[in-house]
Amino acid sequence: MYSSFDVSKKILALAKEEGQQISPMKLIKLVYIMHGWHLGIKGTPLITDNIQAWKYGPVIPELYDVIKRFGTSAVDPALIDIYAEKPLTSEDSAFVLSFWNLYKDMSAIELSALTHMKGSPWSQAYNGEHSIPIPNETIRNYYVTLLETAELNAS
Repeated sequence: MYSSFDVSKKILALAKEEGQQISPMKLIKLVYIMHGWHLGIKGTPLITDNIQAWKYGPVIPELYDVIKRFGTSAVDPALIDIYAEKPLTSEDSAFVLSFWNLYKDMSAIELSALTHMKGSPWSQAYNGEHSIPIPNETIRNYYVTLLETAELNAS
């Protein structure tokens, strides 16, 4: 498992390779969605950070606290480098790359809308209060269901 900063570092490197810049909101949503798919597909967390339901969606507080200073501007990868602790394995890098390719062209607002869908972990946890924990088990169950639905639709 990694910190959200480790995964963010990889995402920002992929974005840089393609000449893209990533806002804080988009970065948080990408890390959260990749974490969800990792739980759903592999059954294990991608990140060790806690995830919370806030008014505007799921948030990784540790990551948010560091990158919120960028507002709607691009996150500076140099700041993430300060907090990143270890590089992703080649297997986990490939996993992140595959989901980067799926979601990279979506805006922060579009990614946010995905995390707010009816039945999503955020919608299950959020009750109007701030900082409600979203358990990994809830996230895993949701992404397993998405995976099963996708497999049924493909057959």
